[in-house]
Amino acid sequence: MKGITISKLALAVVSMATVAHSQTNSLAISSESISTWGVQTNTPQWNQDLGVTYTRQGCPDSPASCMSFTGRIAASDKVKVVLAIPLNSTTTAAYARQYSQLSLTSPFLAEISIDDFVDQYRALSKAVPAVNPAAVVAEVIANVKIDNPKLAFGATIYETDLANALLQNALLPAATREKFDYIHLFIHYRENGPNYSTYVAQAKAMFPHAHIIAGSYAVDRRAFLPCAQGGKAECTVQQDFDYFTESLKIQVQELQTGAVDRIEFFPGYFGTESQWTWSDPKHCAASEFDECIANTVAMRDAAVGILNGKVAPPSWLQLAPAGFLPVARYGQSAIMDSAHDVMTVFGGSDWTGGLNDTWVFGGADGRRGTPRWYQLATVGAPPVASYSTGMYDPTSDRMIIYGGATGMEVWVLTNPNAQSATKPTWTQLNTSATVENMPSVLTGYEQCTYDPIRNVMMVYDSTAGVWVLTHANGLGGTPTWTMLKTSGTEPSGRSAFTTVYDPTSNRMIVFGGEGGGAEFNDMWALTNANGQGGTPAWIPLPTGTATKPAKRSGHTAVYDLANDAMTIFSGNGQPADTWTASHASGLTQPPVWKLVDNGASGPLPRLYESTVMDTNSSSMIVFGGLDTDIRNTVAVLTPVL
Repeated sequence: MKGITISKLALAVVSMATVAHSQTNSLAISSESISTWGVQTNTPQWNQDLGVTYTRQGCPDSPASCMSFTGRIAASDKVKVVLAIPLNSTTTAAYARQYSQLSLTSPFLAEISIDDFVDQYRALSKAVPAVNPAAVVAEVIANVKIDNPKLAFGATIYETDLANALLQNALLPAATREKFDYIHLFIHYRENGPNYSTYVAQAKAMFPHAHIIAGSYAVDRRAFLPCAQGGKAECTVQQDFDYFTESLKIQVQELQTGAVDRIEFFPGYFGTESQWTWSDPKHCAASEFDECIANTVAMRDAAVGILNGKVAPPSWLQLAPAGFLPVARYGQSAIMDSAHDVMTVFGGSDWTGGLNDTWVFGGADGRRGTPRWYQLATVGAPPVASYSTGMYDPTSDRMIIYGGATGMEVWVLTNPNAQSATKPTWTQLNTSATVENMPSVLTGYEQCTYDPIRNVMMVYDSTAGVWVLTHANGLGGTPTWTMLKTSGTEPSGRSAFTTVYDPTSNRMIVFGGEGGGAEFNDMWALTNANGQGGTPAWIPLPTGTATKPAKRSGHTAVYDLANDAMTIFSGNGQPADTWTASHASGLTQPPVWKLVDNGASGPLPRLYESTVMDTNSSSMIVFGGLDTDIRNTVAVLTPVL
């Protein structure tokens, strides 16, 4: 495998949640289906949870030495061994014959393999004095089986090798390729990973009698090769992670259908990620050690779930961000840009009064290197605003805030995540409406949601009605307020409730709150909530489970569109518990509540905090608020589903 070396370099791993591998919902994958390079560099728990039954080991030494080395590993880790040896014209054929004989009394040896086959084959073809590389390979294969016909021969091939002239009939005859028992098929370029099934078919056509081992790079690869074949740009952290997970899901499907025999992870170091060769700039830029390790850890955590349904029990992580921290506050608004792992916070109040500063928090989920705060230098700013509502439009990359203690103004911030060179700018929208068609000042009796598909903001006042604002991001036309005429029995008047919005079903979902001296834990949906598609109608949502959250007010809520899931956190007089309702919109079945963080140690109960949802890591991020004191801390709960 390219670049493999062994180093004991110790690096400090960035603080992050680790997987507690305990919950299992196994997929139908066969035993003896997982291999890693260097099984001895993994922690025993990882080997158990991955179900490792094979290890691939590189050894250029004499067969006697390599067999002694791998024999100890096979015995201690209870695995079979695939041994990668160099390809040359001087020792390989002779070593192959010795391995064939030694394997008769060492049944742990399953395969003799040539790593980076095309590169080594190319070097052999250029050897001085000249040799016939095809003849060398044919002799090696024959010698591997001379005493033990069951000992397999294999080679590592990359997707970019499949069209290489060195593997065609003229240079490597079909008769020789037919004798390969295994092809370890790895993906060089991350962007090629989603095409893995096509590469499997091509490899089978080229090596018709070979079984395919699906090679997976469960490691940050950004510095090693460009993201795309023929390109120059590195993958972003998110691309590196996303292409890895997408490719591994395809490989598991290929495994389940029998198209591949095993999945092989490179490198090892599962659970000891910081000890890999991060000092090599080919593996990681010197300035990105923490990011490389964190990205790798995230891949390993994802791999457990993809392979066999094991997931980490939900756990809270208290982040220790770098940078100058914002002052402690409550009543602030916040948005999340999951594509860039950035949370943006505006305003709120400290002990002395209202605030109108804007802050950006990078690495917000705590899984992509050290999180960092920095204050956003904006052009203009809204007035000080406590209890305003922040909404994010990912299409236009704009933050929208409405109302607060100071009024019912609508402001828009461009480039709120500071991901481009454009100067972030606050602009107040000049809205159009008659007086009766404008909502009142945002109070505890009002909540806002946003439809990013149709660019409509909805304001619900539980004592006065529902309003919508078209062109709410300031683009496409004049923002215009309209009061909706709704049908059905609406929720009772209440304050300190929460709302989320599902643009797929066009439903606004309401939970909890307080009114008339009583608190609630009921759920309601407003259909056609953006005023489009028909008459908006209020419908109560029955609960599909016997258990549900206690009655509460002053809590916060986030929504996961992809899973139609609403998650609520804490509340007045409640512990800092977290509940998730799947099927939250009630469109197909009643909502099903689940206590997410049962027994998990998390932040103190609090009020007036901000919470956002990171859909990439299924995390809820909690910032600031009031508990026994005013806070500027960030805590992350992963996962919330």
